[in-house]
Amino acid sequence: MLKATSMILAAAMVLAPVAAADSLKEVTLTMDYDPALLTTEAGVETLVSDLESKARKLCSQRVPAIGAIYVDTNCSASLVKAAVQQIHADQASAVELAPAFQELAAVDFVLAN
Repeated sequence: MLKATSMILAAAMVLAPVAAADSLKEVTLTMDYDPALLTTEAGVETLVSDLESKARKLCSQRVPAIGAIYVDTNCSASLVKAAVQQIHADQASAVELAPAFQELAAVDFVLAN
């Protein structure tokens, strides 16, 4: 009996991400930010951390089979990358951007690849 139960749980855990992927939804990351954050390294870290947190929330959904939350890491990384690039395009001529932010806007995030 114990063996049969563990097999059912394993199958549910394997199939849950596939089931979550079937329900496609369009997500958009919008966030208010202070452009002054873009001028310092600490500000850039804070802004990117806030973007990542919000993106994870937007790209997650509850998996009823196991009662856990599945986070689509490709979705969240793509949202953060797009947001950084959009902020860079909007603010490049308005404020002196910190080098760390310029680097982030120029390269792909590790998770997005």
